[in-house]
Amino acid sequence: MSTALTVPKGPRAMGEAAQNPRQSSSDEGKRQAILNLDPKERRWGLIAAALAAVLALWQDVPYILNPKRPVKLPAGSNHSCTSGFTYHKAANVCEAFYDRAHWEFELALLLAFAIAIFITVRVGRRSPVGFTLLMAGLAFEAEVGILGIPFIFGGGWLLVRAWRVQRYGSPTGTKANPSGERQPPPREARSARGKKAKGPEKKGPVASKRYTPKTPKKKRPAATPPS
Repeated sequence: MSTALTVPKGPRAMGEAAQNPRQSSSDEGKRQAILNLDPKERRWGLIAAALAAVLALWQDVPYILNPKRPVKLPAGSNHSCTSGFTYHKAANVCEAFYDRAHWEFELALLLAFAIAIFITVRVGRRSPVGFTLLMAGLAFEAEVGILGIPFIFGGGWLLVRAWRVQRYGSPTGTKANPSGERQPPPREARSARGKKAKGPEKKGPVASKRYTPKTPKKKRPAATPPS
């Protein structure tokens, strides 16, 4: 005959969990809400994933359908071109031709970044989404130029918010306001603002500070009785 031995939990932990189970669940919910994406960040993350997929298709599909289409870049000084490009005198540009396999690989790579953004948004953690957006922005910036900057900006913004969570416990926290909540103005400022909204108080006539004593009345002489 065997008996199962169980190790009891600490009395303090058991007492706190038994006394206030709702508080522990609410604290865990708040922690998850702080660490995870909020609805606004999730919406923008899904938009970024869709935009990345559209940019990848727009960039590479025309070259896959027509590999003889040249890639054109502006010529440098003295008609100089970067490595792999040749100068085209008629159009005054530098041109290069790549085979279909090159464009298919590039399309797969850019679509992989779009899928990675979508997956991390679905997971819902702020730091992975910010890092994925930043890497995708660097990849798209090398291929489509300025159109990759929004991804870099969005990834950096999310990483800053994730750092604020680690530092202050809130994505909107700052050194002056660690909680990130909107604090009401001081009582003096509120009273002054209320008085300003009501308008200036109406005052009555100001009493003169000068005092003029009253003139004493002259007493009539008493009448003398007849002798």
